[in-house]
This record gives sequence, C-alpha cells and structure tokens, in this order.
Amino acid sequence: MILLFDLSKEHPLIPQLEITSIYKAYQKDYSIIYTDENVVIIDADIQEDFLNILTSRLAFTHSLSNFLFRSSSISDIKSKYVQSLETVNGTIAIRYKNRSKIYNSREIIKTLASLFAKDQQVDLNYPDHEIYAIITDYQIFIGKKIFSLKRNDFEKRKVQFRPFFSPISLHPKLARGLVNIAQVIPKSKVLDPFCGTGGFLIESGLIGCTIYGSDIKDEMIEGTKENLSQFNISPKKLFVSDVGDISESLNEEMDAVITDAPYGKSTTTKNERLQELYTRTLKSIECVLKPGGHVILGLPNRSFGSLFQQYFTLNHMIIIPVHRSLTRYFYCGIKK
Repeated sequence: MILLFDLSKEHPLIPQLEITSIYKAYQKDYSIIYTDENVVIIDADIQEDFLNILTSRLAFTHSLSNFLFRSSSISDIKSKYVQSLETVNGTIAIRYKNRSKIYNSREIIKTLASLFAKDQQVDLNYPDHEIYAIITDYQIFIGKKIFSLKRNDFEKRKVQFRPFFSPISLHPKLARGLVNIAQVIPKSKVLDPFCGTGGFLIESGLIGCTIYGSDIKDEMIEGTKENLSQFNISPKKLFVSDVGDISESLNEEMDAVITDAPYGKSTTTKNERLQELYTRTLKSIECVLKPGGHVILGLPNRSFGSLFQQYFTLNHMIIIPVHRSLTRYFYCGIKK
C-alpha cells in the first residue's frame, strides 16, 4: 500500500521523523517515495492492525490517504487518472487543502469532480469515499482519505485541564511527537526522571508503555499521580529522587528515557550549576538505559552537544520555540 501523509507543518523535522520512527518501532519495512514540508509518501506492506496503530499514534499528521497519483497540471491530472484506473463505488466527496500561491484550486477541484464523480452520487456530508487533494507550489497530490487526526484529543489533555497544573508543561501534541520519536511500543519501559506534571508519562501511558517517573519534589510526584489517574493510567513506579540516585530505585533497564531537564528559570536546579546537573543526569540515564535504548533530553541550548555525545550517539536535535524568551533543544540519541 502507498500512503500519503498530509503533514501539519508545525515543525520542520518532527512530522516526518515521528512517521518513520513508528515504522521502525514496530519493525515494519517501508520506503519513502517522496517527501517535502507538505507531504510524505511511503510505500509499505501494511496490514490493517498496523494502520490502526499508526493512525492512533500520529500527532503531526493532519490526514492519511491511500495515495493515488501526483500531478503538475490539470491536463496531467486527467492523464494520471486514466493511468491509475481508480474506480470508486458508493457516494463520493472531493476535498482539498490549498497550500499553493500558484495553482487555482477551483479549476483543480472541478477537474477532479468531473473525473471521480462522473458516474457517482455526491454526498458532501457523509460520503463513502473522500478524494483528497493537497495542492502545493510544487505538485498536486491526490489520495483517497482513510484517516483524519482528531486534534481535539490533544487539546483536551492540555495542562489547564489536568488536576495538577504547571504553566511550563509541554503541549500534549509535542509530548506525543517526542514519545513517538523515541520508538517505543506497548509495554516498553519508559522513564522520565524530571517528570514534573507527567506530560511525557501521560502520552507514553496512553499508547500502552510501562511508565516510571521520578522528581526531586514530592509535590510533583503527587501531582503526577493525580494527572495519570485522570486518564486511567497506572504507573509502574513513581518516586521522589535526585536524578543522580534514580538507579538505586530501579532494578530493571529502561527501553527509553524521555525528559525535559530543569534549566534554572521557571524550574529549580537547587542552585546547582547546569553543567554539573546535566553531567550527573547523562551519567544516570546511561546507567538505567538498556543498550540501544533511546534517550530524548530537553536542554536549554545547543552548547551541550559534546557533553551529550560523551554518553550517547546523537541522532537528531529538535529545536522547539516555547515562547518569546525560551527555546528548548531536545537531544535525541541512543545508548552506545
């Protein structure tokens, strides 16, 4: 099956990276046919059960379609349609997203309707099939939609709707994207040693991971328990600990460590210098992470790259502007 992913464009790296990370996590073969900032097209032998997993996990994909063809002009659309020999039984609707300043979407949709809906009944409210066009400055991508992201699910999990609130928490969509990039699957053991209000643990728990969390503050552990309970997530272990001591409380290796380290502005470092704190953090993570396990660590700038690479192989650095005066740098790597 060839799939067309309509990317959210909310970040230059995360949308494509979370897609390929989910494939890798489940050890599914795939081949990227085409990619740009708007779409990813992947050819893969995909079963329905994995399709359900994929659609339930994605955070930075607006929609997923069975890819039909791509085109560069209206005349080319007609030619590609004939070549594809696509037949659709049942009611139909033509939808589109225009991300182009060049193409006239009206003419494109009119052409698609003349082809796909020529002998079919149109139902714009509850169609059996939805032909979806993504119009960009480069090309026009045509697919038969099979999934649309339910954005409200992430909005409902925002920090202000949780029992325990902290204004510095990441948006659930971003937390889910980073969890996906960590290549975890159900029953993977995931640790957040600076768990705060539990954002990473919530997203990991919702996809079935076995979750562990620690924090130096008792109130954060109690608050995380409340927040996890709201989503019916039962942690394996939550405990109060300095980051340097977490290995003493864990008698098993973690598959992934996903965390946003304190940086001394809105979060406390107990007056410890950041270089010292992060060195202890990296040593501690290395101690509890299994060989080949993934680590995603949020730090305040890109200057800690050499320190990170003393302990882990750095695969990606994901830069997240949080607000006007704060940018987070998420170092993504694996244990050597």
